Amino acid sequence: MARPQPSHWLANLSTPQQWRHLLRATLRECTYLPDPVARNYMREHILSRYRAVSSRRSNKAGPQMVHAARNALSVLRRANEGYSRPLEKVLLLSYGRTGKRRHEMLAEFLKPETEIPNDTQSAKELICQPTKFGEGWQPPSIVRSLALSHTRNPVIASVRVRPVIKAISPPIPKENIWGKELAQSRKMNIRRKWYFATLSSLLPPLPENDLRTLDGLVSGTIPWEPVKRRKGVKPETDARPESEILKLLVKGPEKENTFADFANGRPHVITARFMRRQWRRISALVPRPYWNETSQKWRFEWDTPKMVPTLSYSLDSSIDSEAFFKEPPQPPRGTAKRPPRDEQQQPQ
Repeated sequence: MARPQPSHWLANLSTPQQWRHLLRATLRECTYLPDPVARNYMREHILSRYRAVSSRRSNKAGPQMVHAARNALSVLRRANEGYSRPLEKVLLLSYGRTGKRRHEMLAEFLKPETEIPNDTQSAKELICQPTKFGEGWQPPSIVRSLALSHTRNPVIASVRVRPVIKAISPPIPKENIWGKELAQSRKMNIRRKWYFATLSSLLPPLPENDLRTLDGLVSGTIPWEPVKRRKGVKPETDARPESEILKLLVKGPEKENTFADFANGRPHVITARFMRRQWRRISALVPRPYWNETSQKWRFEWDTPKMVPTLSYSLDSSIDSEAFFKEPPQPPRGTAKRPPRDEQQQPQ
């Protein structure tokens, strides 16, 4: 039997007008986000969620939907106020490191390139391929390369945005507990479980436009300014003086400055320096694919969350690099110039 839900969950948002006020307040907070990619994505994400709820047959939204709507508004408000955790959560969602967009980007990244066979031999090879997760099945090479780059990047394990990849290949034991060979169905289940666990840990590359925007924001080539917040209308205050007894009963005894406002974190002033640190953390979680001519495979590079000092510089190919390490030529013996006699130190 379902537990009875509190009445205030549905009573507070029982009319379309109240839902409309909540939607407008959430969209208003999206326009104040300090990141251009987050402003566009969060607006579309909020609208899609509200449209999905409104398209259902039920006239009233359940308690879970009400809680999700209010939680989204709270996260956006605290992100705009400068709290690090909510702002990082919004950036991770917007750049596809977590949430729905990560699944969409990963599906687009793993989309197979279907080629129509031109001859009979190609058609036979396509038909004779092993079944998925069956004997002889291998995951796509780009998945193995991306998973291998994840294991070599210590930043991913320290940030803990996604689960850590424990194995590059499916761990299939040679024998079961009775000393016999594993059944084919058991091997397929192990391969399937390993493959989907690996996919849940992968961080897909960003689209070219978003990656160019992120790199520009990190390097400072794209100008950035904080969004000016529109001032709200101040409510009219009651001119009648409040009695001391009523103030004591409602607010309690007067206190000095406390940390009650900072119980859930201390807000930061959103500046270019603060946002550049946030963008660099996101950039460290974005793989950059490149084609390796030697191995003829896709490889991935990762950025660092902090600036690394440059310890070496590239030289012009026309300059002889060995000339920097050669000793200077010594003058012939006996040809060294002596100082004049008057400059020589006279003995005392």
